[in-house]
Amino acid sequence: MTEGSAVVLGAAGGIGTACASVLAARKVPVVAVDRDPAVTGNDGCLPVIGDVADPAVLDAAFAACPRPATILVHAVLAEARRALDQLTTADWQRVFDAGLLSAWQAAVRLRVAAQRRPSSIVLIGSVHGHGALPGFGAYATIKAALPALARAIATEWAADHVRCNVVEPGFVAVPRNKERWSDPAEADRILAAYPAGRLCQPEEIASVVAFLTDGASSYVNGTSITVDGGALAVLPEAKIR
Repeated sequence: MTEGSAVVLGAAGGIGTACASVLAARKVPVVAVDRDPAVTGNDGCLPVIGDVADPAVLDAAFAACPRPATILVHAVLAEARRALDQLTTADWQRVFDAGLLSAWQAAVRLRVAAQRRPSSIVLIGSVHGHGALPGFGAYATIKAALPALARAIATEWAADHVRCNVVEPGFVAVPRNKERWSDPAEADRILAAYPAGRLCQPEEIASVVAFLTDGASSYVNGTSITVDGGALAVLPEAKIR
């Protein structure tokens, strides 16, 4: 896969930054995209500042690739933390546009850019796609849709040598939730749900993403890999002992 460039969406912090870094370390030309100007701080990457829900920003990102894009990582976070009956149509549209529509729009561009070269799309999902928490309804719904998109891409585009898979993290110690994992009491509460007994680091997610973009995973297509330290493996009754 390293003959082409990579486009990493949502590259200004956390998992997206880690993905951009690990690909750049493998000598892959990386275009890092985010509306946060901090995206310019990704060493070894070409930054594009803009909202990934804007098709013009996606066009600019793919145009910036020094070689045809053969890797796409969609690591975009969009939330609307409200109860279901408090969500607005605008809330749903914003989460949908950033979290799902932009993934499809970017995937279409990757397929065109790759021109039947072996290529890989990795969508960052979430364990929220398997369960629910109050206030996360819109987020969970969109994350649950990403595996369906990956399966559709795998089904329709395999003949064009395009693969698509989903990585589904559990709780990851990223800057945006630092107030939670840096508080000892809150960190203990989080860890109680994770058999691994420690917090996941962004680089651990990025290493799985890197595997899915590499030729070593060339027969992995249309599937989801959960990276949650065993959280989803625990039966509910074990959590209430």
